[in-house]
Amino acid sequence: MRILLKILLWTVGIIAALVALCYITGNAHIVKGVRYTYLIGRSGPEIDDRNFFPYGTIPADDPQPWPKSARYGKLSLTDPQIIALQKLNTVGFVVIQNDSLLFEDYFEGWRDDSVSNSFSVAKSYISVLVGVAMKEGRITDLHTPVGRYLPEFDTFDECHKKITLWNLLTMSTGLDWSESGRSPFSDNAKGYYGTKVSKLAMDQPCREEPGQEFDYISGSTQIMSDVLQKIYGKPLNELVREKIWKPLGAEHTAYWGKDRKDGDFKAFCCLYGTARDFGRIGQLWLDSGVWNGTRIVPEEYWQASITPAKLTDKGEPNARYGYYWWLAEVDGMPMYYCRGFHGEYVVVIPQERLIMVRTGMKWEVHNEVGHPHDVFDYTEIARALAAEK
Repeated sequence: MRILLKILLWTVGIIAALVALCYITGNAHIVKGVRYTYLIGRSGPEIDDRNFFPYGTIPADDPQPWPKSARYGKLSLTDPQIIALQKLNTVGFVVIQNDSLLFEDYFEGWRDDSVSNSFSVAKSYISVLVGVAMKEGRITDLHTPVGRYLPEFDTFDECHKKITLWNLLTMSTGLDWSESGRSPFSDNAKGYYGTKVSKLAMDQPCREEPGQEFDYISGSTQIMSDVLQKIYGKPLNELVREKIWKPLGAEHTAYWGKDRKDGDFKAFCCLYGTARDFGRIGQLWLDSGVWNGTRIVPEEYWQASITPAKLTDKGEPNARYGYYWWLAEVDGMPMYYCRGFHGEYVVVIPQERLIMVRTGMKWEVHNEVGHPHDVFDYTEIARALAAEK
C-alpha cells in the first residue's frame, strides 16, 4: 500500500512539475492542448472540437436555400468513389453545378446541418472581407503599410514598418511564424490552444525581407483580421454575418472560435459551418465576386485573388497562391480552391461551372508542387457526378 501511495505521489508530483514547466517556459498552451487531445483520446485538433473553446455566433439571418438541380437525388456514388471518400474519413461531400445543388452525401453520422471546423478555409473568408473593405472604400490601397492601421505593429523594428496589406494577403511578410500542425511548440499550436493569438502574431520577428518569398504562415491572416476589425470597429463574427453570411443567404448558424471568452478570434482557422454553406464562397468566387446580381467585391480584386502573386516560391515563380486562395489546374483548366488542415476544401472549376466541397478528418501528403493529392481525387469524383446524364 505504501509503495502504491509513493508511486501515486511521485506521479502527481511529476505532472505538477511538467505543468509548472509549461507555464514557466511560456508554453501554457500545451496544458490545454493535452487536455483536449490526448486526455480524451485524440492526437490533435479535430473538426468537431468547437465546444472546447469560446466562440462568436454568426446567425443565418436571411437564408436562401440552394436551388436543386433536376438531377439532384438521382445520382449516386460508385463503390470505388465511396472507398476513396471514406479512406480519409470524409464527413461531408457536396457538389454544386450551374448555380444549383447537384449532389450531397454525408458519412460517419454527419448531416447537412452538421457544422465542421473549416480550419484554413477560414483564410479565404478573410480575403472576401478585404475585398468588401475595398469596395466600400475602407481600404484604398493594398500596398499600405500595416502600421497605418495598427500603429503598434511598427514598434518592433524597421522590417515591420515595411510590411503591407498585400504582404499579408499573399503570405509574403517574411515573419518568423512556425507553421506546423504537428509540433506542440509551433506557433500554430500556440495560436490554436493559447490565449493571446493576436499578440502572438503581432510579436513575430522578421526572418527575411517582406515581399520576396511566398511563405505560408497563419499569423499573416491573424494580423489581417485585426486590421479589418480595427477599420470597421466591429468583431470578426459580426463582420462575417453582415458582409458574407447574410448577403450570401447562408442557411445555418455558423461559429468562429476565440482564444478566450473575452479575447481574440482565431482568424487563421476555426470558422465552423456546414458543407452546404461553405459552398457559397465558392459560388461567389465562381461568379467573379457577384452574388445573385449584386457585386460583393470589386472585380479587379477578385481577379487578383486568383492570379499568382508575383513572388518566388522555393526558387521558382509562384504559381499556386493568390490572395488567401490556392491555385492549380485540372486537365489544363484553371482551378482555385480554399483548403484546411484536415482536407477541408472548397474547389472551383470555372469552365465547368462546378464547385466541390469536402469536409473530413484527414488529408494526404502534398505533391511536388505543393497541392494535396486528395483534393484532385475528390474533384474528379465531383466532375464524374456532374458528367452523368
